[in-house]
Order: sequence, then structure tokens, then C-alpha cells
Amino acid sequence: MRRFADAVAVAGTVLVFLSFALPAYAAAGDLDPTFGVGGKVTTEFSSRDGFVNTVVWQTDGKLVSAGESGASGSNPKLALARHNADGSLDTTFGGDGEVTTDFTSKEDFATFVAIQDDGKIVAVGESGGGGPNPKFALARYNADGSLDTSFGGDGRVTTDFTSYPEDLLALAIQPDGKILAAGGSGFGDPNENFVLARYDADGSLDMSFGANGKVTTSFTRHPDVAFAMGLQADGKIMVAGQASLAVRPTFALARYNPDGSLDSSFGQDGKVTTDFTPGGDDGAYTMTFQADGKIVAAGQAGGKNFNWKFAVVRYNTDGSLDTSFGGDGKVTTDFTDGYEAAYNVAIQGDGKIVAAGPSGCCPPEVAVARYLAA
Repeated sequence: MRRFADAVAVAGTVLVFLSFALPAYAAAGDLDPTFGVGGKVTTEFSSRDGFVNTVVWQTDGKLVSAGESGASGSNPKLALARHNADGSLDTTFGGDGEVTTDFTSKEDFATFVAIQDDGKIVAVGESGGGGPNPKFALARYNADGSLDTSFGGDGRVTTDFTSYPEDLLALAIQPDGKILAAGGSGFGDPNENFVLARYDADGSLDMSFGANGKVTTSFTRHPDVAFAMGLQADGKIMVAGQASLAVRPTFALARYNPDGSLDSSFGQDGKVTTDFTPGGDDGAYTMTFQADGKIVAAGQAGGKNFNWKFAVVRYNTDGSLDTSFGGDGKVTTDFTDGYEAAYNVAIQGDGKIVAAGPSGCCPPEVAVARYLAA
């Protein structure tokens, strides 16, 4: 099971937030004392371990987080919480600000959450973890936290690609309301692949996409998995993750036409791989687009001697490396010895690139790096 969180996991909680702001009486970079207690918020779902894997802002400034409740218990559940802008739980959501959803008697969890234009909340992840055949899991909620029964009949949908475990790790909502989901299929199978599925607004698979709503893409004979996805303005779909060239992982990107076919104008037949560390452990966990259409992917590089680094790559629109960035299109940043990876990347209004993720261990620290655009 793969879990790449936007926040640190804490025993007994499913949410840890830190808020940084600039109130008149605080210095730049200080925690914002108007948020929670001293700029910090924790939320407890159960006495068992919990995780927050993703956070999104609503247009009204409220925060929706999703992950897992009861991770060390016998029946972990997909969990959501909604907080007001001041960090307090929003009691109009689920009655107390918290919602859990059970798909199976095994482990269920959310890896990504998004807000539709109508205010409904879509959470995706895995159903049946620890069982014989975990599946893609999607749940849609009304604005008050109740399951939306117009989606899949009871608010829940699962999708199976193979008899091996599957994990849904990325989500995008198209302008027409269709839902795109991506991840990996075949965990434990040497021929694990990128997989995508597209759903109509009612939760049914969109038969106009790929083969009966599903697309499978293989980079190698070794495991490949998608971690991030984005929609271009022209409707093309970009997916980023890992491809295990020569067994060891490397950055991997694929671009698809709106019908799910690979876009042959991108890289080699729609696919691109980028290696930082021969024999190392590289992978893209997040991606975004610049205003000029260039693609920025970020994740980790290295792993030799247990020393990973932030890794950022910028590509031209055709998938070639943008050599105006870092000299060869690639940049690594080392904070300390041990594990480091960029799990989030964003573009500022001035074009500068910001990457964030964990650094070090036990517990990891929050690491942030900012890069010049040119």
C-alpha cells in the first residue's frame, strides 16, 4: 500500500494542520495564532492511528481533509473532516465535522479529495486493503457530509482492473463533470501498470473512454504506478508517476487524448521517462502546469546510501526536457541525510516554483524549496 500524505500521521488522529500567515503582530513565517491553537490543529476520529493524505480548500475558505481512521484497528475506514477557516471543526458537516465511510470489513482509505463546482465532495482511494483483491474506491458526498445516493446508488463506487491489488492515487474533475481517476493496478504483480478510469456524473464508467471506461499503460515489464494527474486546457490528460526501468524506479509521464488514447505528439508514443540516479530510486509524486504550458513534475531522486533528495523536472509541451531549467531540465535539492521527497508542487503568480514534502525521520520535518522560473 502506498500513502503519500500532505501532512504527518499522528497516533490517534487523522488530521494535523499547520497554518502560516502574516497577522500584524507576528513576524513573517510565524505560525498564525488565529488558526486553531497557536497555528496548529489536530482532530481525533478514534483511539487508533489515523492519517490525512490530502487537503483541499473550498471556495468559502473551509478546508476538507481526507484519509483514514483507525489505521491500526481491525476495520479502518475512509475518513473526511471539514474545518472552518479558523481551524474549528465545521459542525454542519456530518454533525460534528467528521465523516467516516466503510466499503469493506478490511482497510478502506482516501488518497485524494476534490470539490465539484456544485459543492459536492469526491474522495478516492482504496477499498479492501489487506484483503485478497483491493479495488479502486470512490465516494461522493453532499455539502453536509451525507453520501450522495445519485452516485453509484449509495454514494460509493469500486472498480476492479485485475485480480491483484489496486490503488487509486490521483483525481481530476473535468469541466463537464466527468471524474478521472488514476493509480496503479497489479500491486504484487511484476507487470504492474498505470491505470486510468473515467466516470460519468452518476458514477458509472464512461464507455467512451478507453476500453469500457478504463485505460492501462505499461512502461516496462516491471512495476509502473501513477501518482499525479492534471488536465490541460485542450482536454488532454497528463499523468505522472514511476516506471521501474531496469528494476529501479524513474520519473514517468504519459499524456492521453480526451478519449483515453495515448497522445503520440508527447515523448515517445505518448510516454516519457526521466532518470536522475542510475540504479537509484526516483519517482514523480506531483505535477502541475505553467501558464506557458510547460509541465513541472516533482518527487524524489537518489536512495543510494539511504539518502534521497527533492527532485524537480520541467518539460516542454512535447515532453522534451526544458534545458533552460537547471541546465538539463532537472534539479535536485538536499536538506539532510535520509528520506526526502516533494509531495506537492505549485506555481506562484510570478512564475516561481514551490515544492514541499517531508525531510528526515522520526518524526520528519516539513521541507519547502522555491525555485526561480528562469
